[in-house]
Amino acid sequence: MIPMLLLLALGGLMHAARSFTDSAGAAGVELAFGFLLLVAFFNARFLHRLGLPHLTCYLLAGIVAGPFVLELVTDDMTRSLKVVSDVAVCMIALTAGAELNFDKIRPFAKVLRGMVLFSVIGTMFILGGVLFLIRPLLPFFDAMTTQQAAVVALTIGIAASAQSPSVVMAMVSELRSEGPVTRVLLAMVVVADFIVIMCYALASAATGAVIGGDIDVSAEVASVVWELGGSIVFGVAVGALLGVFLQTVKRGASLFGVMVCLVVAEIGARIHLDPLITMIAAGVWLENFSKADSSRLLHDFESAQLPVFLVFFALAGSHINLRTLYISLVPVAIIVACRATSFYFGCRLATRGGATDPAVRKYAWFGLVPQAGLAIAIALIMQKSFPSFGNEAGVLLLGVVAANELMAPPIFRVVMLRSGEAGKRATSDFATGH
Repeated sequence: MIPMLLLLALGGLMHAARSFTDSAGAAGVELAFGFLLLVAFFNARFLHRLGLPHLTCYLLAGIVAGPFVLELVTDDMTRSLKVVSDVAVCMIALTAGAELNFDKIRPFAKVLRGMVLFSVIGTMFILGGVLFLIRPLLPFFDAMTTQQAAVVALTIGIAASAQSPSVVMAMVSELRSEGPVTRVLLAMVVVADFIVIMCYALASAATGAVIGGDIDVSAEVASVVWELGGSIVFGVAVGALLGVFLQTVKRGASLFGVMVCLVVAEIGARIHLDPLITMIAAGVWLENFSKADSSRLLHDFESAQLPVFLVFFALAGSHINLRTLYISLVPVAIIVACRATSFYFGCRLATRGGATDPAVRKYAWFGLVPQAGLAIAIALIMQKSFPSFGNEAGVLLLGVVAANELMAPPIFRVVMLRSGEAGKRATSDFATGH
């Protein structure tokens, strides 16, 4: 009852403060950060008693407080808080990379290759085919030829297949899970992000050539090469820097790690490098090639994660437009269902044979279902790049992301509990602060 009263009091105070604060100014941004931090925390304390995961509680707090419901946090505020999202993505990526110990995932290499082929790449083509078949439900296909519709459908299908390392890492940390399923999931969502980024860049270049848009094919290919290769090289340098710090300085590892994440988040976008790939590469280097003890950094990191992730997932919820989701309900439902079904059968194909752990075969597919930052970013890029259909396609993609953001975490919680791996990791939890 007390958390509920505190939520109501916070809402009233935020409404009153908004009346004399410029939402786009520094005071408005600080106010939004503090409000989202508190409302996400108390909402989780209240709704978690109903069995909802903390991540879902954070998302719901953002939806209700965001610009599409109560408007306590405006569009200007969410744009100004982008640096928080960027730093959170870098922290998640560094943690995810440091979880990829090659010795531990080597026994699952065959399974991972199969999942890349059947689940990730296969799902791209399946979703493209589904979009092509249901194009009568999507008005932006009406003016296109069959060839144009096929290329556009494949591009949107690739975008819709994007996964979310941030959600998977958050749920793994909240549930403190450890085991074969967890290791396969962490490796798979990281690899899948590489695949989706590369395939979307190539597909968008082809779409620009076929249908027209703000796309230069040669420049796009060069951009992909720079973004992937440059990000990996930069990430290795960052990992080496973190390794030297851990070996030479005994204190302040978490503060230094957060500072590095902030620098990468700010610099990466300006020089067209992907902060997600950069920090994943840094974590992989730190864990597998550096002589430093990466576990010390990750352990200290957890104390700094809670406030950042509270605001990050609340901000993610603030981007969910329930009205948009309702308007495109039928095509969104079809894509969400086909996407999950494709992941399921793709993983079954990838894990066929008696050598695969039964838990991996049964539960690993669901780790590909959650969506968040990458899918939203691709939707926004598509809106800017293709004026003829980008806005409508972006709305459709955001609807798919919204549906998966709301439904996936509670189901993911059940899946990991049934796998028997929840609670096996002895670590603190940024999602709860314990």
